[in-house]
Amino acid sequence: MPKFCSIVWLALPLSLLSLQAMAACGTSTDPEHVVQAEVDAFNAHDIEAFAACFADNVAIVDLAGKRPVRNGLPALRDAYAFLRTSPKDFHVEIVKRIVSGPIVVDHERALGLPAEKGKPEAVAVYEVRNGKILNMWFPPPK
Repeated sequence: MPKFCSIVWLALPLSLLSLQAMAACGTSTDPEHVVQAEVDAFNAHDIEAFAACFADNVAIVDLAGKRPVRNGLPALRDAYAFLRTSPKDFHVEIVKRIVSGPIVVDHERALGLPAEKGKPEAVAVYEVRNGKILNMWFPPPK
């Protein structure tokens, strides 16, 4: 198989994942489906599919107060630009998920980082309205 074809076949699953994520965020109003599509796009390092899961006026809040509140899609894209250059194996796995109405709470573990970074864990709280993530809160780790 020519080298170009091999590259296309390797990229195809990620492209399909991104299309699925964008479709889920555009068509499903189920909060769990929207958040899962957001996680899938994050893990595919696809910022556009990731951003498609959020409302235009999204608010991203670090409840520890270590980072300023980020409002809107441009701020979200800026905050997650690191995905373009993160290690290929970097992704999050969901340790536990709780869904209550429009609220989805994920306990996440980051994997695929250099050994010295370990496997950091975090909690993300999402509020989904009209098929988009309107608010995303990150409680203090401890």
